[in-house]
Amino acid sequence: MSYADAIDFLNARIRFGIRPGTERVKALTDDLARPQDSYPVLHISGTNAKFSVLAMATAILTELGMTVGTYTSPDLGNVRERIGFGLEPISEEQFEEVLSYLRPYIEIVEERMGEQLTYFELLTVMAFEAFFDRAVHAAVIEAGLGGEFDATNVADGVVGVLTNVSLDHIRQFGGDLSKAAWEKAGIAKPGSTFITGVEQDDLFDLITKRATEKGASSVVRLDREIKLLDRQPAVGGQLLTIEGIEATYDEVFVAQFGEHQARNAVLAVAACEAFVGEQLDRDVLERGLTAVRTPARMEIMQRQPLVIVDGGHNPGSARSVRDALEDSFTWQRMIFVVGMVDSKPIEEVAAIWRPIVDQVIVTVPNTERAGDPQRIADAFPGAEIVPDVARAVAHAIAIADRADLVMIYGSFYTATEARHALHAHN
Repeated sequence: MSYADAIDFLNARIRFGIRPGTERVKALTDDLARPQDSYPVLHISGTNAKFSVLAMATAILTELGMTVGTYTSPDLGNVRERIGFGLEPISEEQFEEVLSYLRPYIEIVEERMGEQLTYFELLTVMAFEAFFDRAVHAAVIEAGLGGEFDATNVADGVVGVLTNVSLDHIRQFGGDLSKAAWEKAGIAKPGSTFITGVEQDDLFDLITKRATEKGASSVVRLDREIKLLDRQPAVGGQLLTIEGIEATYDEVFVAQFGEHQARNAVLAVAACEAFVGEQLDRDVLERGLTAVRTPARMEIMQRQPLVIVDGGHNPGSARSVRDALEDSFTWQRMIFVVGMVDSKPIEEVAAIWRPIVDQVIVTVPNTERAGDPQRIADAFPGAEIVPDVARAVAHAIAIADRADLVMIYGSFYTATEARHALHAHN
């Protein structure tokens, strides 16, 4: 297969949609002699912050001298970003080689089971096989929409992290946080350390019960066994004092903004401590956290005017990003460019942003899932609609003064198009 053939073969599976369950992935990986068992796995689930915790943990483990395989979703315009080594995307050559090797196995399994693997399932198995080929020291894997019935859960994580649980994926969980927590905690494995940043006591009790039933050796909770002891703003990020599982780390610089990213750093540090089974070297820790970059997560694209892109799309994300902006930046006016998908709680997200935005431009990302721009505009009285994302971004910058903030928010579809437009402009 050429690279173009590999992409076509993969994209043909988008039509199979999302089908929870691990049966198809398990059948394929069993035929491949379970490549995911050839390296230790750090598995991350949750509503928000999965990628940020993954990026921080990957940076720390890399600084410890490990070759780290990373599996994330969604991508920002290039599917190879989902499978990486230290978050550097897999090469076109290895991408096509892995899929060429897997194709006969895929066809055999699909014929035997009478159904096709989905797009996400195939990418998951590709990641497992690519990590096996590269002989990684560790794999840091982000679950998709769920947990127990997510394709990634055929991997046995020695450490599991459940970042948080908030309202999202309404069609999957019906807005039931208990159901979402139960499913997402299903990644816990026998003998694993299970770490969570969930703040709700009732959900924590449920998560503890679930992880224990799954055989986790311990459950570690942010604000109880691990803590963010202090946080001070700093140029380009913040200084954190973190109480981990093994030690306390004083005034560690992290190149991220906001209390939510500080809390994510505590989760990542604890996960790495549990993964290696010992205290981390402070200098190694700081080098890793200083190097972390999280595209489309509070990403500064330019200054004067300040332009920030974030792919958040639910109330939990909106609150965290708003708090981080108010904590770390100043501006004269906020010009808010927003484009969301129709399955998200648009009115709830708008209610969080309305008190601090001065002008709103509603746009429409290029996806069939795009939300009705008039519905979004109705949630922001006085908003104007510019359907094309690139034109909406250009318009926002054109009307902004040097002291203004152009905040681009609403979905990773919107963030991806905005980033491409801004890179092309710059």
